[in-house]
This record gives sequence, structure tokens and C-alpha cells, in this order.
Amino acid sequence: MPERRILHVDMDAFFAQIEQRDNPKLRGKPVIVGGPLNRGVVSSVSYEGRPFGVRSGIPLYKAKRLCPDAILLPVDMEKYLHASRMIRNIFCRFTPLVEMVSCDEAYLDVTGCERLFGHVVDMARRIKAEIMTELNLTASVGVSYNKFFAKLASDMEKPDGLVVILDDNFKEKIRDMPVSKLCGVGKASEMKLLHMGIRTVGELAATPLSLIESALGRPGRQLHQMANGVDDRAVVPFSDPKSIGREVTFGEDLRAGDEAVIDELRFLSERVARNLRMEGFKALTVAVKIRYSDFRTISRAETLKKPTNIGKDIFAVALLLLGESVNSEQMLRLIGVSASNLTPCDGLENISLFGNDEKVDRLEEALDRLNARFGDKVKRGKVIMRSEYFSH
Repeated sequence: MPERRILHVDMDAFFAQIEQRDNPKLRGKPVIVGGPLNRGVVSSVSYEGRPFGVRSGIPLYKAKRLCPDAILLPVDMEKYLHASRMIRNIFCRFTPLVEMVSCDEAYLDVTGCERLFGHVVDMARRIKAEIMTELNLTASVGVSYNKFFAKLASDMEKPDGLVVILDDNFKEKIRDMPVSKLCGVGKASEMKLLHMGIRTVGELAATPLSLIESALGRPGRQLHQMANGVDDRAVVPFSDPKSIGREVTFGEDLRAGDEAVIDELRFLSERVARNLRMEGFKALTVAVKIRYSDFRTISRAETLKKPTNIGKDIFAVALLLLGESVNSEQMLRLIGVSASNLTPCDGLENISLFGNDEKVDRLEEALDRLNARFGDKVKRGKVIMRSEYFSH
């Protein structure tokens, strides 16, 4: 059996890079994607913003304080997911063994594919080139014989990097890396290792396994194996999603009965429906997530008589669930809509729960085309909300 050949492809500052690609005026400037400003977090930051200490996951207000000149943009998830699907299609040209870790990174097991596409490094170059040619985006690729080293390699020369860790050269490349780079090392594990005088991957690899296990327990064995170049985890091919959902945190708390809340609920429902259609599914269960101003969070779900991927159907159910869960005066911090119990819609008609109307199909298809072109900017007309939907 040939030695495994694994690629880890990581898109560079994915959301921010897409925004810079689509708006040339943003290129070369610090761009932060996230929101809302006063209570949201950074989803993505361009490389121009990173020297200031801005990183994904930190509060937006802190990011703005670190980099006052940064350009803040809202998350346009539909646009990013569209690009992610195109990238996934490129991966599948080379191997069916594609494990999408998130919308912007994946593992590819290309073992045995060298007969078709040449050396594994040439495959990595081709994948990078095809992503650039078709999407005008850069990716960093790590090449190795296991997942752990492939991921380490992809992070070594970002952005637009290509690093190879094969055979015996892994010790030289990773021995001086901090142990925090190892998958599974959190703050607590890192502190325990530091107390043992272990700061680098090389030091961990040279420490007797018995000492590592006594300090970290069973997980210590896997960390010790990784530090010594052993990682037998398989690449798990992409599987159908269990659910599809979207949520939004308001810039300020809103009353449940406010028109802005209802508008957002409708928009979230339409985005969920569009994602269902793009992935080729219908959903039998619709759920609404609600977070109150005091951070209490509840979820309510309803199972339909027939599966659907029509926005107005999902919105109608979501609206009823919202009304049953809160009264119109309660203050909300976040709402979300999700769809689950998914079934493939191959060969099934898109029939609305409120009537078999071919106009519904044509309208949904037209909205999909417009949003694919203009980045999810096209919305339906407003629906007037009446107070009887809410509990009292």
C-alpha cells in the first residue's frame, strides 16, 4: 500500500479576501468582516489588519480600537458559501476524498492520484492555480503524509503559500514550533506542558511518553504521537448536512414585535430556503432560535406535513414559532432560523405548502439568480405583521 499523500488547503483570510476581490478600492487596506460593531466579533480580517493584533474571534469594538483605520464590513455569508461550493468542486476534480472542515479549509487524500495528475506537489500547484484562475483567490496548501502535518504546513507561509513536509524532513520543520500548534493543545494543556519545561514540539517528541501521559492523561498519547510524526486519522469525505441555519445578532436589543425583527426573520428564512435549494434539499422541520436581552436562549421547532425549500413557507412557520415563544414587548438580542430533517429534492417539485403555484418556482429561481449575481442584495417585499401572532 502506498504511503498516504494528504493536502490541507486553507483559503487566505477568506471572507476579507473575497470583499477585496470584489471591491478594488479595498485592496491593500485593513478590512474586517464581522458585526455588529458594539456586540459582534471578527469573522475574518485581511492580512493588512493583522500586524495591529486583529484576529478572528475577538470583539469588533476591540478590533476597531486596535486598528482605527480598518474598514468594517458585514458578513455576506451567501456570497462566501457560493465561493466555497466552487472551490469544493475544484477539489473534487482531483479526488473524491475531500473533507470540508469549514467553508474555507479542507483536507484532500490524493493517495494514488499521482498516476492521473502527476506528483503531489504538482497537484497542489494545480489546485492553487485553478482557484486563482476561476475565483481570483489565493489559497495556502500544506502537503504531507498525514492530516496533522498537512495542516501545520499550510500555516507556515501564509498567504499564498505551499509547504511540503514529507519523509524525514518533518523533524527539522516542526521541532521549534510552540506546542500550542498541536491539534488538541488548549490553554490548560499548554500550561501543564510549560510547567514540565516543554515549550516546543521537538521537546515534546523527546520526552518519554510515560511522563506525558501522567501529566495529560490519555490525550497525551495522541499529542506525543503527533509530535513524532504519527497521525493515522483518515480523511472523511464530505457528507450531507444535518441542518442548514442562519442567525443574526442585532446591533441593539429590539422588541419582538418591531418591524425590523420581522423583516430580519423573513430575510433569514429566505436565506435558509435558498441554501436548501443550492444544496439540493428540502426540510421537514423548521426551528427558531431566540436570545433575550439577558442572554437567555431558547429554541422552538415545528415539523411540517411536507418538506419544503420555499422561503415564504419557512417564514410562515418561523413567524408562528416566534409568536408562540415571546410577546411583542420582550426585548431580543438575537434570532435565528434553521431547517433540519433534510431530504434530497431530486425529482421533486418545489411545491409551496400554501398552493401548487408554478409562479412560486419561477420567483424563487429568479431570486436565486439575482442574489448569485449581486451578492444576496435582493429581498422580497415587506409583510405587515399583526399583533395576534404574539402570545400575551
